[in-house]
Amino acid sequence: MAQDSQNLSTRASVAARRVAATLIAGVWRTRSAREVDVWLRRRSRQNRALVIGGVLAALLGLSIVAAQFGWVGMLVFWLGVIVLVN
Repeated sequence: MAQDSQNLSTRASVAARRVAATLIAGVWRTRSAREVDVWLRRRSRQNRALVIGGVLAALLGLSIVAAQFGWVGMLVFWLGVIVLVN
């Protein structure tokens, strides 16, 4: 059971890092998501956790604000995320 928990947390941390790298690359247009992912992996563990946590917290905060405007707000939020990622 402990191995399953370790496996799940490893996969979740990799997924969170990839999401953060993709969103940062969307804002930082001169870098690709792969370059940002390498940049994140080279950071210290604490710094990496702060960057990834900050990006995901900002995404959550923006989604909560968008939800206040109903389905139109969520539509605008998801369209913004899609445009940012592409």
